[in-house]
Amino acid sequence: MPGPALAWDWALSSTLSQTFELNDNQFMRTPSGGGTLGSYSTISANAVGLTPTSRLTVDSDVGYRKYWGPGTEGVSQTESDWVGISAHYVTWGKNSDDRVFFDGSFRRSSAVVAVLGDLGLLTNAHGDIDRTSFQGGFTRSLSALDTFTFSLGSALTSYDPASSGTQFVDTTATASWRHRIDPLTTVNLTSQAEWLNYDTQPNTNLLLWRNTGGFETTLSPVLSYGASAGVIYTNSETGIAPLPLLPVTLQVPLFATSSTVGFIADAHAIYRILKNTTLNLTASQSVSPSITGVLTKRTTLHAGVTQLINGWSSISVAGDISRQTVSETTTNDFLSGSVSYAYQLAREWNASVTYRYLHRTAAAGSFLFDPVTGIPTSSVGAASSNSLILTVAKTTTIIPPLD
Repeated sequence: MPGPALAWDWALSSTLSQTFELNDNQFMRTPSGGGTLGSYSTISANAVGLTPTSRLTVDSDVGYRKYWGPGTEGVSQTESDWVGISAHYVTWGKNSDDRVFFDGSFRRSSAVVAVLGDLGLLTNAHGDIDRTSFQGGFTRSLSALDTFTFSLGSALTSYDPASSGTQFVDTTATASWRHRIDPLTTVNLTSQAEWLNYDTQPNTNLLLWRNTGGFETTLSPVLSYGASAGVIYTNSETGIAPLPLLPVTLQVPLFATSSTVGFIADAHAIYRILKNTTLNLTASQSVSPSITGVLTKRTTLHAGVTQLINGWSSISVAGDISRQTVSETTTNDFLSGSVSYAYQLAREWNASVTYRYLHRTAAAGSFLFDPVTGIPTSSVGAASSNSLILTVAKTTTIIPPLD
């Protein structure tokens, strides 16, 4: 007798987009170095495979970025490419709440662009940042009202060339419990341990332990909100170089340790003011490593409104206030606002135009270190930028999804 066959149903689509940006201070310098014209070309693809008991989703993108103009003078990289791919696989049994999942991803991007986007600072490093991550876990239904989820993952951040930054490994283990109080409200408890190991000599380690509790509720079809709060414990262990005159056979690792306890929280709300008008509010305070591994405390507040004009167009207005604290002497505040208009040109063609304002506050003459190389940079102060962004994209459905 022939064995069982595994059949997959596939859906495949791709998107080609081109973006142009005019910016009067692209790299947030003090004072501004002049205007720039940026060009970003992207090709992305999405594939979805389905079986009766599993789902595989793969997303990938590749692109090229180039800047021109007086504002690029002194910038280590004015052109770069990037590539990224991510995959998510989930399988379930007779009970759809009992699931096993696996994730994997790889992304390579310019160090200049990555640090500017994450920390709002210009770095002198030349090269790429590579991040490779894997994660796996499961969800189990404990009862009709309770579910338990556990995941374990690790990510490696490296540099090309290696001299551009410090390689580090970020490993996390997360356990969470969710309980449904009623059909509209759930509560949850989450505990996460994160361990960072930096490739330094002597070795440096950082442990983060987060414990939070929160809720999610939907009061009506037009209003839903949720919040969580908790504490974070951090413990750092920094290696100390041994005495140079001590014989190698007598040298032992020495470490300086320090620990702190802080508050973390987040809250969000989605309110459909009118049939075609949606308000989105979020607020959070978190402590986590930045893209370069630097431990950063972030406090953010976001508000946005989206108005559907008709079936082909919409307009969005958003504002953000944030504070980034890297050390006791390094704190940057950011204020940003944007207005975006999107229009569907044709069935597979979309276009958008966006105006964005960004302001960074910092004490005049304050001294910062390069977030990648650790090399002291010139003094910085307040900086602002105004940008106009135009994007045109075409999406092609290669294999349509099954209804």
